[in-house]
Amino acid sequence: MNDALIQVVARLAGCSPSAMRIELRAPLDHQSNRLYDAWADGRHLIVKEYLKQEEFSTAPVYEHRALELLAPLDVAPRPVGLDEEHGPERGPIVVYEFLDGEMWGRRKPSWEELRALAEVWLTVDSISAQVDWEARGTNRSVAERYARFHSRMLTFRAWTEEEFPAGTAAALRSLDVLDRRWPEVRELDACSAQGMRLSFGPADTRFANVIRRPDGRLGLVDWEDGGLGDPARDLVGTISHPEQEDLLIPDEWQAFLEPYLTVLVPLDVLLPRRIELYRAIDPIFWLSVLFQEGLRRAEQGQLAGWTINGLPANERLRRYLARGLAWPDHDFSRQLDGLAALTFFPGA
Repeated sequence: MNDALIQVVARLAGCSPSAMRIELRAPLDHQSNRLYDAWADGRHLIVKEYLKQEEFSTAPVYEHRALELLAPLDVAPRPVGLDEEHGPERGPIVVYEFLDGEMWGRRKPSWEELRALAEVWLTVDSISAQVDWEARGTNRSVAERYARFHSRMLTFRAWTEEEFPAGTAAALRSLDVLDRRWPEVRELDACSAQGMRLSFGPADTRFANVIRRPDGRLGLVDWEDGGLGDPARDLVGTISHPEQEDLLIPDEWQAFLEPYLTVLVPLDVLLPRRIELYRAIDPIFWLSVLFQEGLRRAEQGQLAGWTINGLPANERLRRYLARGLAWPDHDFSRQLDGLAALTFFPGA
């Protein structure tokens, strides 16, 4: 282990470097940072090293500040320290206490667990007035994000026409769904222009960031993208994230939505409508993101056997296209059956 890293972590933890032991954690899928386990003086700590240079001045600072604000609520890891220094050999570092428990990950939560998750979200929301930074990506309008989706889809269509003609039909169906969603994009931006109650949340809402603690309570980890934003976007992002979108049917999500909306809708009457609008465009977002990833894999010869959170890539992509085709209906099973023969990428 790098001696310089040990020195920094020991300083932040207030212990002797000789008493410190650090081990690299095996990365999860799509992890954009480097995590270490650290032990010293009977404490188990997590060391997060940030690797994206464009985020060095924001993500570590915001994550550490979020953990400081959340500490009295006991719903997130307790912060230990922040080192903003970086160089050729390492990025900035945040150190926090290990949050003991079991990661939800790829499993179906119970009704009671989903209600408990809503309660944790409401607890986090209670400090929104103390947060003075925005979640990542909220500085762009929905129309600007929509333009990026469109660009990615055009790139995918051009690739299929040149490299995989069997995928062109999938590209054209995806572009058709995107073109139909322009009215919803405009309405979302109009809602934002009217003003809304911004809510503090983690932004990265995958179940891998939910921890069931030994006493049954839930905690949330990974706050580097968190900040103020539209809670409708985070809610829909939770429902449609590829880690969990196939685990629950729409009615089952009500265990999570009902208690959360009961509290927040009186404070934000347009929240239910924005949720429906984000349901309309979120499948397009995920299609465009996964098209971009698929093209990267194609360039590097990594398409064979490609899976996305446990499902073959083509199956996951068909699910998102079916969601887009079915909206405003939440049940997309009929559309999914009709896409059974559609292929996006070879070998996936």
